[in-house]
Amino acid sequence: MSGGQELNLPPGFRFHPTDEELVTHYLCRRCAGAPIAVPIITEIDLYKFDPWQLPKMALYGEKEWYFFSPRDRKYPNGSRPNRAAGSGYWKATGADKPVGTPKPLAIKKALVFYAGKAPKGEKTNWIMHEYRLADVDRSARKKNSLRLDDWVLCRIYNKKGGMEKPASVDRKPAAMGGYGGGPGAMVSSPQEQKPVMGMNANGGGGGVQPFPDFAAYYDRPSDSMPRLHADSSCSEQVLSPEFPAGEVQSQPKISEWERSFASGGDPVNPAAGSMLEPNGGFGGDPLLQDILMYWGKPF
Repeated sequence: MSGGQELNLPPGFRFHPTDEELVTHYLCRRCAGAPIAVPIITEIDLYKFDPWQLPKMALYGEKEWYFFSPRDRKYPNGSRPNRAAGSGYWKATGADKPVGTPKPLAIKKALVFYAGKAPKGEKTNWIMHEYRLADVDRSARKKNSLRLDDWVLCRIYNKKGGMEKPASVDRKPAAMGGYGGGPGAMVSSPQEQKPVMGMNANGGGGGVQPFPDFAAYYDRPSDSMPRLHADSSCSEQVLSPEFPAGEVQSQPKISEWERSFASGGDPVNPAAGSMLEPNGGFGGDPLLQDILMYWGKPF
């Protein structure tokens, strides 16, 4: 026996009532305000606790415990009961069973406790049999009142006979963030590194550059091309001509290295000889053909 109240029970007493005995001699009398011969059932708001906390609150019980509990509605204007309890919720299972003959006096409902938030809670071995009176007007009696039943009778037990609680109740979520070395620190993945053109695998220079024959020409700015300056205040690029207002240059200037290229020499490596074949061809290089084809066109 648990609880602070002493019960004067005869030796060998066991409390194993049937469904009809529970409804007739206990639930109906409690709802009507009539006295009960032996107050063996505790009155408690069952939905404020987890089921493994309830056995120590019961007045009597070894493997199953009985409670009178109020029941609230989930919404003020609805008849759906609120099943949230403690760190989880009770979920109905199976069909309702009428209790009493020939006319049912109460309805028996079986529920299973799930730890966590619906609908992804962890199913436990805790079972509840809930007995509520039949043919009762459960419409909202008071404005903004959530009370659905003043009293229902509940039998609580663990189907495996233990008192365990699910491991998820004691498990705390890991901290999301922090830069320390503690267990709650967030581990960041290494930053993605993009390959750099002209760099070898060890991060140094000396890698093979694309189009090595034309690298020198790409690095030298041409005087014949107007320079583009990016304006950070807008998304457009403003062209800054190098000529006075009103003056239009019809032909681009030909620099010294362009003359050398046009004559067939290499200004960077004169010993390399002419880049053009003696017969006036382009060596079969399509890139070189495109460069020479559009070389003299004005911008």
